[in-house]
Amino acid sequence: MITQFFVASRRTEYFESLFPKSKYIKQNKLLYERAGSIGKMMRTGAISTVLALPSFFTKRNLVDRQEIEGFPKKTKILLVTLWALHITLFSALIIAHYL
Repeated sequence: MITQFFVASRRTEYFESLFPKSKYIKQNKLLYERAGSIGKMMRTGAISTVLALPSFFTKRNLVDRQEIEGFPKKTKILLVTLWALHITLFSALIIAHYL
């Protein structure tokens, strides 16, 4: 969480600038731009989800495939890794609750 907070607080606008034609990213920005740090984390999480599951968003014409392919590789790896870590920890919490 601390790493995502640091990345989100410094780089959210840069990540969003890499998706100039994306309806989904623009709507998320409008929705969360006044939510402060938590809003930036939500916006960065949405971008991470787009990068982790690109076919889901391109089939619905929410994001352009060229924008996803043009995303910087190291940054993409960082965001997808954070996304996968959050999904794993959330799943572990749910499993631990029912044990």
